[in-house]
Amino acid sequence: MDRQAETLLKSLREFIDQPDYPTLVLSATDLSVVIPNRMLANLDRQDEDTCYLLYPQTCASAAAYMDIIAASVTEQLEILNTELAARQMQPLPSLPVLVNDSRYPPAQRLQAVIEHCGEHLPGNAPIVWGLLPAEMPDPAEYRSLIFPLLALEKVEPWMDRHRFLLRDHLEHPLLLPELLNAKNDRVLVMDLDFSNERWLQNMVETASNKKLPSDERMNAFFMLGVTDFGLRRFPMALEKFGVCFNYFEEKGNQLMQGLCLNMAGDTLRQAGRPRDALKFYQQMIAKAVEDENLSLIHQGTMNAGVMSLELSKNEDAEGYLKHADETAGKLNNPYAKCDAMEKRGLALWRLGRIDDAVDIWVKGKDLAKQFDYKDRAASILDWLIALCRQSALYHRVAAFEAERASLGVPPAGAPPDLGAPGGASGNGPAGAPGAPAP
Repeated sequence: MDRQAETLLKSLREFIDQPDYPTLVLSATDLSVVIPNRMLANLDRQDEDTCYLLYPQTCASAAAYMDIIAASVTEQLEILNTELAARQMQPLPSLPVLVNDSRYPPAQRLQAVIEHCGEHLPGNAPIVWGLLPAEMPDPAEYRSLIFPLLALEKVEPWMDRHRFLLRDHLEHPLLLPELLNAKNDRVLVMDLDFSNERWLQNMVETASNKKLPSDERMNAFFMLGVTDFGLRRFPMALEKFGVCFNYFEEKGNQLMQGLCLNMAGDTLRQAGRPRDALKFYQQMIAKAVEDENLSLIHQGTMNAGVMSLELSKNEDAEGYLKHADETAGKLNNPYAKCDAMEKRGLALWRLGRIDDAVDIWVKGKDLAKQFDYKDRAASILDWLIALCRQSALYHRVAAFEAERASLGVPPAGAPPDLGAPGGASGNGPAGAPGAPAP
């Protein structure tokens, strides 16, 4: 680990240990934010007293990111209460209802879960919130979620005991200019100026350093595989994911086994080997079911469904996508549910179940509109318009076209090709979900 990384680790430790500043904003690129996230994960394993709640997932929107936080805290509280019950100790109260209710503003839900944890988690040690998303497609959405943590007027009493690690974009900052203009001295800031080359070198050094814990080395090796995938070095990526899978299988780490299988599937798909990719997604689903991990079950069934569509295994696709739809609902993730409903509608169309396809698409676009997921609503409406044109339902074409125009989403390109019901065609509109996310 180079000097800059050592400085960052020291700064993170000092921030967690001090009681005066609740919030630290890290200005980072998508690559460099991996480093503090990995450091916090290592601190979590080392520190028996401090509670770490870490969320490195992508912040697709304020509501979607809050859904991830709510689902994770709910699950962790259930695990803790199981342990307390085994010791014949009083369980902790359940989270307030609004935390898992997407009808409430995300910032209100976040403050509620923070207040609940601060009040009810045992002990007086700090609670560290690592709200450092891997990607922020819309920084304003992220800001709308975490703005109560910026202490714009004062440090609120409910912030006591908590340490909030937030992220700003290094290239296009949003939070730091606001903090500087307001002369906000209640929030600490830090730039992470790690170049891509330095980040890669850090991963290589970590993976090859035999003095480090084996888990830390293998996590770095996994990230090198992700880098190979991003650079389209598919054979090298597959080799790394295979080594990592064997290691985590030996250690009994079901979560990382699932992630390795998912990345292997993504790699094979991008390499033009869809049948082999599907096999890895199926193995991922089996591991996720065994571990009862809803997030991985959803991801695996969604990927397997999309791949089955690509291979014209339409009946299999409908089954997988039905599970993806249902698990997204259990995860309280309406955005992922809309994605699954769109693809499931296509599978139903190909199976000749026209009424079912229309029904799922209408419900999907209504749900997308309810949660302001305009791109997905527009994409589903493109399918409905194409279906109604093909079926000569011109009165419904006009209604759907007017509804789509009201969304204000530019046309995605050429209209989607449905093909004949029961057939294997059906090229989606540009921007429709296709390839599983790496």
